[in-house]
Amino acid sequence: MISFLGIDFQSERVKTLSLGRDLSVAARADAAIAGGVEEAGTGVLSIPTAEWLRAGGFALQELYSSLPVDSRKIWGIGLSGPDGWIALDPDFEPLSDVRLLPGSRILEDLRRWLSENPRMENRVSLVLSPKDFFRFKMCGSMATDATSVCSMDLFCRQRCDWDRKKLVASGLQEKWFPPVFRSSAPTGRLNKDGMRQCGLPGSLWVVAGATSRMAAMIPSGDLRSEKIWAPDDGQAPVYAIGNERDHPDPVVPEGYLLCSSAVDNHLVLQRKETEAGEEAATGAQGEIESSSYTVLDTTTTLADSELGAAVLAAFGSGLFNSWDRYYTLLARAEAAAEIHDPEPSDGGSEGKETQ
Repeated sequence: MISFLGIDFQSERVKTLSLGRDLSVAARADAAIAGGVEEAGTGVLSIPTAEWLRAGGFALQELYSSLPVDSRKIWGIGLSGPDGWIALDPDFEPLSDVRLLPGSRILEDLRRWLSENPRMENRVSLVLSPKDFFRFKMCGSMATDATSVCSMDLFCRQRCDWDRKKLVASGLQEKWFPPVFRSSAPTGRLNKDGMRQCGLPGSLWVVAGATSRMAAMIPSGDLRSEKIWAPDDGQAPVYAIGNERDHPDPVVPEGYLLCSSAVDNHLVLQRKETEAGEEAATGAQGEIESSSYTVLDTTTTLADSELGAAVLAAFGSGLFNSWDRYYTLLARAEAAAEIHDPEPSDGGSEGKETQ
């Protein structure tokens, strides 16, 4: 059976899994990321580049070694990861550690780092997100995805590209930033160094991927419906595609940003009422009185970012030629899981554990 691998980088661990074409998970593995140091006063976590690459490669090695023999025919890998950045010099050697940021303050931190290291600015050749740095070292491909660009508030939705005007206004050079791709687009294959470090056979494809938050939304429910999705940390913002039901790629940044609240991992979606009484999705983040919103739906978040990353790899392969087919299979898988793992009765001692 063909398998698709997903890898999700976080501040302390890398998590991986293998997904079959029937959406079954064949194996999981993870690895610790050591050596991270938090900068005083900024909250930025600085991680040595060698450790970042080692942990990612080791997690994939462990995943492959735990796969059943009939699941070792692998098409490719999907990536997801946190907000952050790393700068490379003209020889594509790191000028900084991998820098992970609390919240989406990437440009602010990059400008501050440049001001504190003025001699480095003329040496910067490439700026990548943490997951895109892993791709570059494993494939040699300079690429990023639309959700990562959106997290920097530099996305031009009309062209699916960097917003050049915002880049110029930020004082950063356009040539530093890689091409932008859809989340499921293949962006290159593992090179010899990548195959050796990841312990994977053959030159596997690597798709563009998504931020961890967006990747976690994909297996949480139909992204085209008016529901709520978010990673299991329950943090805002929460994105929904809303009425853009026919968009070819639901993993679209700048989908309607909706107000939400979280209680015990249950999220409540609300939509703003216009003065005329007609409903309209909000397009800005912020604290808004609940009285100006109506509740649409609730759901429990169960998704893993690495699972969403693997789904993106499956789409990149062409296995799923429509999101309708994927969400139909997803609904069937959820229904089968409920049959085999029913909720306990009121007399049960334990609730169902989320994965």
